[in-house]
Amino acid sequence: MTERWRSGLSLLISVVVFAAVVLWFPAGGPANLRRVLGLGGEHPLGDPADVPPGGTYAFVAHQPGHPDDPVAWDPCREIHYEINPDGAPDDADETEDFVAEAVHVVSHYTGLRFVYDGRTDRRPAWDREVVPALAAREPVLIAWATEDEVPQLEDDVAGVDGSLPVPVQPEGWLRFVTGEVTLDSDAFAEMDTVLGDDGEERAVLLHELGHLVGLDHVDSTRELMYADNIGRRDFGTGDLNGLVRLGTGRCS
Repeated sequence: MTERWRSGLSLLISVVVFAAVVLWFPAGGPANLRRVLGLGGEHPLGDPADVPPGGTYAFVAHQPGHPDDPVAWDPCREIHYEINPDGAPDDADETEDFVAEAVHVVSHYTGLRFVYDGRTDRRPAWDREVVPALAAREPVLIAWATEDEVPQLEDDVAGVDGSLPVPVQPEGWLRFVTGEVTLDSDAFAEMDTVLGDDGEERAVLLHELGHLVGLDHVDSTRELMYADNIGRRDFGTGDLNGLVRLGTGRCS
């Protein structure tokens, strides 16, 4: 993959601002409220895969005061996602299958359970400085856009992504609750026309989904999470070990 397909940074993970103090209720708070917000769980829904050791990986964020522990999704809660296929190189049905296959790969290695809620008219929203409290209840949005709509796609960026972390009391442990993946329509159209298969497009989507669940860029060209893909089509050994780590987060 050339410089043209460089991945964007995870943008949503920067600052978390919530107006609703309900997110700060302790674990013994109102059970119904916690269920509505998805703040309760008992047992992981799946198990991370067995992968060979080795490779290089990094995380986009770590738990406050615990530099060895990554911020991750709650393995006891399903991750719901929606797709807006407008701007994708294929028709809606093919786009859904394309995304589902990549999501399945990430689910397999992390053990996290994803649920597809269907198509949506929602558009990417990367300009929100303050994330409303109810945004925590929105499914992950996977969509395509041009740089006119999403300026973050300028300068040869093939995709931008990010996940929203919220604190879980009483420890103040962070976990992701929603996020977005936005792919560059023009870049995907060019890959589809020039390469004639979806291998390169799939690699970009896997890379962005890696960011979504908590992987950061690494310096090793052996990994798909290297900032500029120079030909890898699948996760490397380090990527896989990082995905496994992210699947062992706390239930909250």
